[in-house]
Amino acid sequence: MTAQLSITRHQPIFDPNQFNYLPIHIIGAGATGSRVFMSLIELGLTNITVWDFDKVEAHNLANQAFNFSHIGMTKVQALKHLYHSKIGMLPPSTMHFKEERVVDQQLDGIVFLLTDTMSSRQEIMDRQDKAQLLRVFETRMASTHGNVYSFNPRSTEEVSAWTDTLISDEAGEVSACGSPISVGPTASIIANLVVWQFMNYLLADGCTNAQVDCFFKPTIITTRDAL
Repeated sequence: MTAQLSITRHQPIFDPNQFNYLPIHIIGAGATGSRVFMSLIELGLTNITVWDFDKVEAHNLANQAFNFSHIGMTKVQALKHLYHSKIGMLPPSTMHFKEERVVDQQLDGIVFLLTDTMSSRQEIMDRQDKAQLLRVFETRMASTHGNVYSFNPRSTEEVSAWTDTLISDEAGEVSACGSPISVGPTASIIANLVVWQFMNYLLADGCTNAQVDCFFKPTIITTRDAL
């Protein structure tokens, strides 16, 4: 069997061939970032750079896209392996896996800002000149709720409004042992919601929201058109 991803089932809704010229950066390959990567490659997108310096650990398997065989590998190398397993071929030359922290590297195109801390997200945005950025998508997640944010990084007003939504890292939800709480189904839903926001942005049909808030006990989803 020839290794090739068939996009016929979703091509009438989203045709990746129209958008593979566009650079996509995923910063952080954890609970949401790893799942965002898998959703994007399932859509047929290939112009993707993933940034993460961390390694896969046993506790990551419950809430991230990785398998047992990936324990000990860097997360970006594990995603490279997952691409091969999923698609049946090695990643194309347009796909890059960076085992490094984003500090002052200047990015372009679309950014999924999915690092572990609020402070690192703000630092990354503060150091970008933003001239080559088109859109930033960011998610936040607790055990039973999550948020998806989307803004124009070239708009001072939108960046300022997004910055005002950031909370301190100490305010995050933690378990009894002090580790951040992360529930796999919550991560899956939030990751796929942010990919849909990204798709809506590219399709330019007016369906992109500045903020999506999701609650799962009970299930309530609300949207805002401006931050």
